[in-house]
Amino acid sequence: MANSVSYAAFLLGLCVEACAQTIEITPTTVQRGSANVFRIILKTHPEKPIVALQWNLVYPEGLRIELSGIVSGSASEAAGKSTACVLKPSKGTNHLLSCIVAGGVKPFPAGAIALVRFEATKNTPKGEMTVILEKIVGVSPSLESVPIPVTKAAIAIR
Repeated sequence: MANSVSYAAFLLGLCVEACAQTIEITPTTVQRGSANVFRIILKTHPEKPIVALQWNLVYPEGLRIELSGIVSGSASEAAGKSTACVLKPSKGTNHLLSCIVAGGVKPFPAGAIALVRFEATKNTPKGEMTVILEKIVGVSPSLESVPIPVTKAAIAIR
């Protein structure tokens, strides 16, 4: 009996993982004093459509992101969405942007929901820095909240 309960819990965990919406940040490399772009990618599941997304982008001192450098990706454009971000108070040595992608009722297809242009300052130490998307929330067509797990990616500084 215990084995069948454990197996059922395992299968439920797989379904929750497989049925959940996820977001990824593409890992990127940049030279000190130069700019590059990382993409925020939505992996969708047709049975759980999302029509709007909101998140916080946390990035360390040494990376610079201008609000004008955050634009809608191809998946957002295909769904007729617009992207808006605001700078929030810093969290220690980390900077914080709060963003929303919304507009209309057409669900997002899978793909890039936002492109983020960033710059590594000339004084940024070589190595890896981490950017994090947290407090990610999607909205379903029936206006239900769809929580999405935190994600992060490495930015290699050369």
